[in-house]
Amino acid sequence: MKPHAMAVAWLVVGLFGVAGCDRGQVDGTTGSAAPTGEQAAAAVDDSVITTKVKTALLAEPELNGNDISVSTSGGQVTLSGVVPAPQIMRAEKVARGVEGVREVVNQLTSAQGAS
Repeated sequence: MKPHAMAVAWLVVGLFGVAGCDRGQVDGTTGSAAPTGEQAAAAVDDSVITTKVKTALLAEPELNGNDISVSTSGGQVTLSGVVPAPQIMRAEKVARGVEGVREVVNQLTSAQGAS
């Protein structure tokens, strides 16, 4: 993996760790955030899948993974962003190859003149 891609991957991992700290449902009696075990596990699984997909995209020499946004919900990965036309299907193929990905929604678009 390229050194820059590795640094970005660790940054993504760290951001997902921080972003996941405030998830949960509000307990009507105490007002505290209390995620159920299933909700917490699903959020962690989705964060792990997102991180794995983003890392795979960044490591792929034929792609500019920095231009691709990745989100995951229930194992369904959504790719978005603007990339050169040849990268659209390549990114989808890379995402489908990541363990835990149930489905890929490819919303990538190609800008006129992108190379």
